Amino acid sequence: MPPKPLRTAVLLLLAGLCAACNADRIDRHALVERNNPHVDALAPLHSLNLGNGTFTLTLDATGLQTFPEYCKDGLSLGTYSEWAWHAFPNTEGYTQAETLEDHPLPGHPHGIYSVQEGYTLTQRGKDAATWIRENPHRMHLGNIGFDGMLPEEISAVDQTLDMWDGVLHSSFRWKDLPVSVSTVSAGEGEDMLAARIECARALPVVLRFPYPTGQHSDDGSDWCSDDRHSTTIVSQDADRALLKRTVDDASYYVSVRWSGDATLTQSGPNRLVLTPDSGNWEFSVRFAQEPFAALDYTAAATAAKKLWNGYWHTTGVIDFSHCTDSRAPLLERRIVQSQYLMRVQEAQHFPPAETGLTYNSWFGKFHLEMVMWHSFHWATWNQPELLRRQLDWYKDSAMEGAREIAARQGFPGVRWMKMTDPSALEAPSDVGSFLLWQQPHPIYMAELLYRASPSHAVLTQYKDLVQQTAEMLAAFPTYDAEHDRYNIEGACGANESYNEDYTVNPAFELSYVHFGISVAQQWRERLGQERVAEWDTLLDKLAPLATSPDGIYLPAEKGPGVPDFEKGVIPRSLAAPAPPGGYINAQRGTRELAFTPMEPGREYVRATSSENLLAFGVLPANRLFTEEGMMKTLDRAAQYYDWTRGSWSWNYPSLAMNATRLHRPDVALRAITMDNRSDLLLPGGNNYRTERLRMYLPGNGGLLLAVGMMCAGWDGCGEKNPGFPKDGTWDVRWEGLKPLP
Repeated sequence: MPPKPLRTAVLLLLAGLCAACNADRIDRHALVERNNPHVDALAPLHSLNLGNGTFTLTLDATGLQTFPEYCKDGLSLGTYSEWAWHAFPNTEGYTQAETLEDHPLPGHPHGIYSVQEGYTLTQRGKDAATWIRENPHRMHLGNIGFDGMLPEEISAVDQTLDMWDGVLHSSFRWKDLPVSVSTVSAGEGEDMLAARIECARALPVVLRFPYPTGQHSDDGSDWCSDDRHSTTIVSQDADRALLKRTVDDASYYVSVRWSGDATLTQSGPNRLVLTPDSGNWEFSVRFAQEPFAALDYTAAATAAKKLWNGYWHTTGVIDFSHCTDSRAPLLERRIVQSQYLMRVQEAQHFPPAETGLTYNSWFGKFHLEMVMWHSFHWATWNQPELLRRQLDWYKDSAMEGAREIAARQGFPGVRWMKMTDPSALEAPSDVGSFLLWQQPHPIYMAELLYRASPSHAVLTQYKDLVQQTAEMLAAFPTYDAEHDRYNIEGACGANESYNEDYTVNPAFELSYVHFGISVAQQWRERLGQERVAEWDTLLDKLAPLATSPDGIYLPAEKGPGVPDFEKGVIPRSLAAPAPPGGYINAQRGTRELAFTPMEPGREYVRATSSENLLAFGVLPANRLFTEEGMMKTLDRAAQYYDWTRGSWSWNYPSLAMNATRLHRPDVALRAITMDNRSDLLLPGGNNYRTERLRMYLPGNGGLLLAVGMMCAGWDGCGEKNPGFPKDGTWDVRWEGLKPLP
């Protein structure tokens, strides 16, 4: 043992080193706390979320769900769980087989596709397609709010969401009476609301249960069909009660618990009122498939704190407090609130819906092509297990259906559908059935999991998923003997305006096919298997990205809206353009083209399509394009990008990642901040897009994926914070982020 003075000196040195190390660490609690959402008025778009990732409550300024009708067309006051789905009785006996037709496509003259209108579908087939798209749909479990209040009676709102502990603190005045409410959900697997209320007057709480609407995009609440569902009090004691809900073939339990003296009475077929004797009291409500008891408020708050503290201590974080650029505070706020939103709504065991668990869009079903924007960030922000939950759904639940889809379309392996639900049944579509960009996603997801934890166990677990996904992907391109290359035909482009009938070689799909097959070959080598020779031939001969005469990469070689420079015309689709947010049930109708002559000397290529920018950014470099050509394309895109309109969708993260790979932090930063458009940001961090999409979580996930790359870079990138300018105004500090491939 060294002498005491030496030991003391060593300990002091170590203490100094630890202090220096800790001084460089980000104060995570301060980072989260300074970005807590705050609401100062009752408004339909100001609702906030609590939950655990598989269950989400949306709450108004009272801290409960007091005004569901008032918030109906905003961020509606939903109570949704990943297990809660409902289908209307299939009285006509519709089957998916009735939606199938042999649908000829360029390069693929025969293939059985599930369509809505198609070319030959009967009226019954169209009705079957509509029924399958609408069923099952997510089921709203019920509203819990103060009884007898009106929106105009609420004033002096002061509400803060403590994201660190998962507590919503709300104070307001009702008829000039001060009210204070603290609301929590709970931990993993505990789908509940618990509230502590303080008021000089005893305020009753009402539990209201709606029948589902089955509509494309609404709050899922039909309050006028009490005869179609039931709420039964199964048991009741001095401080608790158990309810059973029956909604057609679906059923679930609602456990209610309260402190002190209170009375629970049924005031309608699906309406109950809990009336306390005191103004200071607590209650909790738990939703479950089985009759599980609700936790009391203290236990629920403890469970919520454990969940959220654990998340914030382990997730990647970015600190902008040392930056002097005026855009930094808003960017930090968007990032931290996006981290909360994704964790509170999108930690499910299958891919999330566009509006998460707040309200139903596309009937609450999820879109597999959007998994990139919803979920890829989990792996790069140090939460790979949350990505694993979703990939395991592909592997364990969806493989059989995807194999059937591939077989009926004439392909080997598995073909992933576009729109589906936990059952993995393909929703018929005249658009989604022809998309291709969802196909490589499981390969990318598996690769991200492997990079997070490189092991033979990961390779073994997902090898069949990767292999069979790649088999279909490699079989889709068709050989062009005239040019000795492989083309992509018969696929609808990612933005859904480049339809499958006329589009040839969409840029993003070309690059993504190359990436997916390349990674699948790497997996074979890691497993000690031979590379597939035919796949290598495809990689060598896949068509390059098409360019304009002045060297700008086109969104596709041919397609509606893509200039045909050889013929001097621009083909235009005669179908109505897609509405904001994509097609719902209105198919494109005619697929005929009209041709507009090109004017000599006019610049027709503005490079603002997501297709060409996506080919390099979220994806690494490949032989299909040059970085010099991409730089010209980026410059053109930055010149013409719509910086003053639009919304924080995934287009801007696409541009930011493209610019980051090209070492253009000026463009990347402008894209990711969108000129500080705070008017598009709702108080809770949601991105407002349209009246139909009042929130759009792919925009939040896309932000996290892009900003993570702007900090941590990609394989082989030796530059620190490559997506941020080096002018001294962006001292960006981060922890726990991982580079992209």
